[in-house]
Amino acid sequence: TIDVEQSKKLAGELRDNKLFRGAIDEYRALLDRADLDNAQRGNICYLIGRIYYEDLRDYENAAAFYVRAKQYDPNGSYTDDASRNLVACLEKLGHMVDAKRELSAAANLNAQPRPSGDVAVAKIGEESIWLSDIDRQIQTLPPDVQKELLNPEAKRNFVREYVGMELMYRAAKREGYDRDPEIIQREEQLVKNLLVQKYVVDKVMPEVRIDTADVRNFYLAGKTERYKGAPYDSVKAQVFLDYQNEKAQSAFSEYVNRLAAGEQVEFLDRNIR
Repeated sequence: TIDVEQSKKLAGELRDNKLFRGAIDEYRALLDRADLDNAQRGNICYLIGRIYYEDLRDYENAAAFYVRAKQYDPNGSYTDDASRNLVACLEKLGHMVDAKRELSAAANLNAQPRPSGDVAVAKIGEESIWLSDIDRQIQTLPPDVQKELLNPEAKRNFVREYVGMELMYRAAKREGYDRDPEIIQREEQLVKNLLVQKYVVDKVMPEVRIDTADVRNFYLAGKTERYKGAPYDSVKAQVFLDYQNEKAQSAFSEYVNRLAAGEQVEFLDRNIR
């Protein structure tokens, strides 16, 4: 008897070579086996659904297999993706009521307990948008914008903008834009930058030591060229900022050098043209 994983691998290779019908036939043959448990059947149905949805654009068959996948294993690792794609299939088929029902069901499953005193400020179907969600989003904005949003009318308009962005975001995910290679690459770069920034704040910046006397020496060294002969007291704030930036850059370089020594970094400049 052919091993299940071996058959799945063959089906995957058929799909990779754009032999989509052959891949589906291979998966369907697996479903005919009596020795599969529900988790395995659910996974296979999900894989068939993906081929119908992503490769063949056959949304009716895709929806049918996504439903089967969720029935066989409601807690499968693929359930969220299957639910999103099922909604997209139903929308493309014009079954808007069914799509709305599936969206509501997913929202209820993912609902989180709310803080005491929290209130709903909008709804998308049966899913609530909470005041705490809005306040958390506002807190990421610059202080002057946060101040403007203390006005109730401005905050109501912000809620409408927030809901509009949420609707666009959900539509994009249902269409599979989150799997776009360019998006994935940009997301990886963004996460890398955020991690580095956090690491620098936690590990490098504590090594920066500010010496008040050294700040004045820094000013004297650059008085003529950098500060055009201006009196110290008139440029003190800028001097301090420049001094701090240079100290931070120096600390950063020293930290990188220590990491490079530990990782045995070698630069092959001859290959850079």
